Amino acid sequence: MSDRVQDGRSLAPLVDAVTALLDEGVDPHRLSVTDVVQRARVSRPTFYKYFKDIPSLVREVALQRMEATFSRVPQAALGESWTAFARGTFMTLLTDLAEHRRFYLAVLAISPAIVMTDFITYLSRRLLTSSPLGPVIHRRKGPDTPRQRADFLAAGTVWLVQQWLAASTEPLDDVEEMVDRLSSLLLSSSGATEQEIAAVRSASPASTPIPTHPHTTPAGTSPEGIA
Repeated sequence: MSDRVQDGRSLAPLVDAVTALLDEGVDPHRLSVTDVVQRARVSRPTFYKYFKDIPSLVREVALQRMEATFSRVPQAALGESWTAFARGTFMTLLTDLAEHRRFYLAVLAISPAIVMTDFITYLSRRLLTSSPLGPVIHRRKGPDTPRQRADFLAAGTVWLVQQWLAASTEPLDDVEEMVDRLSSLLLSSSGATEQEIAAVRSASPASTPIPTHPHTTPAGTSPEGIA
């Protein structure tokens, strides 16, 4: 167990502080270590014990919030139909994104490349291991690997969601439309049909749930290590 996990009493105030600051709309480009430690009521050495800079803390906070959101996906969404899975999953995810729009846009402003990569990696693995599309992606023949195909689908999804959050004036009002759009695009882009998913599923053992992201991720850890 890492020191960060063992000493969570020091880490939690930092996570809570930066989450609150970004939720409140602090300018992400002006967020400083001083702002965070003052809000968390911890020392600067405590901050640097866990994180090398603000982007590494923001990355941790974004992953924790994403993990918490995925944990709320209803179990019914992991059932037999792609439509049921996609609707249950994306309704939960997009509603959370819309409700915390200010937070996620700030996160992407502070550390766009790393956070986008983390989100893509996380969603890619969900598609491969926990969705009805997984067996189809694995069995589809071609020069690319299943992971490459899932990454491609996840990257397109994350990009569309980012554009939606940035452009929509009332994202909560648009959630249903975006759910239907993403569900349809992922299905058609994967080359699968509902019938093919049903046929592959009936011939496949139950998918193995994705391992969850550890409660904390050391700063600088590669996204490959994120589940």
